[in-house]
Amino acid sequence: MAILISLMAYATSTLTITATTDKQTYNVGETVKISGNLTLNGALVPNALVAIQVDDPKGGLYTIRTCFTGPPSVGNSTVEVLQVYLSDEMGNPRSSVSRGQLAYFTIIWRNNDNVSHEASITLSLYYGNAVPFLAFVPFTGEVRANKTQNMTAPVPIPTDASVGDATVYAAAFTSLPKYGGLAYCPEKSSIFTITASSGTTFPTGGPLVTSESAEGTYDLIFNLLRTGVKLGNYAIYATCQHQGQQTSATTTFKVILVGDVNIDGVVDMKDVTTILRAYGTTPGDPKWNSNCDVNGDGIVDMKDLTIVLRNYGNNGTY
Repeated sequence: MAILISLMAYATSTLTITATTDKQTYNVGETVKISGNLTLNGALVPNALVAIQVDDPKGGLYTIRTCFTGPPSVGNSTVEVLQVYLSDEMGNPRSSVSRGQLAYFTIIWRNNDNVSHEASITLSLYYGNAVPFLAFVPFTGEVRANKTQNMTAPVPIPTDASVGDATVYAAAFTSLPKYGGLAYCPEKSSIFTITASSGTTFPTGGPLVTSESAEGTYDLIFNLLRTGVKLGNYAIYATCQHQGQQTSATTTFKVILVGDVNIDGVVDMKDVTTILRAYGTTPGDPKWNSNCDVNGDGIVDMKDLTIVLRNYGNNGTY
């Protein structure tokens, strides 16, 4: 008597997130676009919350944000940020702060669950032209069950800060995305004003407005500083949770200082002089300097000099 045993294969569902940039290398001052999609068994997943962390070349936190794969979704969050705003030291709202002064930002968050949770509360500050200039984690620890908590964090505003409107973003994570942490909730934000020491303001146009991402995809767009930006490789970490599964992705991009032919961290007259010394040369010539062939076409000519002059005054730190 033959016995037939039927085996059923159960397909394991796979959640996958991607993270890419529109270019691998950016010059200072350029716009960086981080994009990706979220799929479950190959099908795009809409309305999922993505956590994105970007670290600078020295491993410091450059910016940390949350965004949706498609139109924003409204739902219950275990831990949620309720408010973030510029304030005084006592938490009283303010509308402006002068560059070079110590600002204070008040963050209010709540644990909606019946049990306590560990959380990291983050702040990211952007100038009005969508340039990140500071990101940090003011709170890491236990968020008590069914409790609303708050803190006021001091933030030094750079003496050379761009004046005008600026934006502060606050978010709550299980831990930093770099370590596999997930976003608890959508970020909250508010606009404040950075003034000159005289109190005069110069509007910078407000935050960069981006179109809503298509379903199953996400985008994060920001601009790089032209001066003082850290040069080198930046690391991106993206994480997401959906239907009980977690997924993550990493990638990198590089920031360079175009026109810095003598590699001293600034585009200035020394670079112009270096170009002129090698002007007209090609590989094999005694005065050939490959750094001076800025556009990589095999000859040092007016095109290379024009690039240096176009970037004159830009600087960064290696």
